[in-house]
Amino acid sequence: MGEIKKILDSRTLPKRDPHSSRLFADLAENIHIHFRDLRTVFSVPEFFEFTDVVTRSAADLKKFLRWHPQYREQEEFDTISIGLGPEQQTRPLLKSPEPHRSTYFDDRLQIELQAEEVIDEIHVHYRDYRLVMSRETFREFAKGVAEASTALDDFLANNDYERVEHPFRKAVVTDKLFESRSWRKLNKSPISLKARLRAVLYWAGGDKLESLGERIFRMAAGK
Repeated sequence: MGEIKKILDSRTLPKRDPHSSRLFADLAENIHIHFRDLRTVFSVPEFFEFTDVVTRSAADLKKFLRWHPQYREQEEFDTISIGLGPEQQTRPLLKSPEPHRSTYFDDRLQIELQAEEVIDEIHVHYRDYRLVMSRETFREFAKGVAEASTALDDFLANNDYERVEHPFRKAVVTDKLFESRSWRKLNKSPISLKARLRAVLYWAGGDKLESLGERIFRMAAGK
């Protein structure tokens, strides 16, 4: 979670092109993950490190959600849980040239107008990310960046702003309860015995055991 000091610019963008509606990975000169307007570039080792952490985090967060079925999106804005805990949150990447450097395009900023036959119009390459935009969206984006830069200069000229060192920048946190001590707890609400049993089954054996338990519940209910 962040903590906003000052909003430097805020605006409403034009609607996305219907083309920006996909999620897939492709293998070409390296590996790309496409998600709506964003494409991220990975080396093969970076990709498998990324997918390993996402896969294990998904299972970890699913365990939490099984045990807390009362969770609802957009109701709680403080951290409740972190997939694989603060140890994963603070562990540097292992499969890159350096944890803070990507294998490809680590220092690139390049903005391109695509050829007429290409489905995209504007590509904004920021390091190993690529954002796709229409010309209309790009103009709004560029105006926002320009006005935010002016607002930043004005704010810094008239206010004190001293960065504070964050403990996570120094070392991996091995204490699994380090941050959870201050996590906001979900409001307690009655949870059915069946929901609790499903959660226990998922914790014990993942999706397969939970599915088996669901079939047994249905058989017991005569369904």
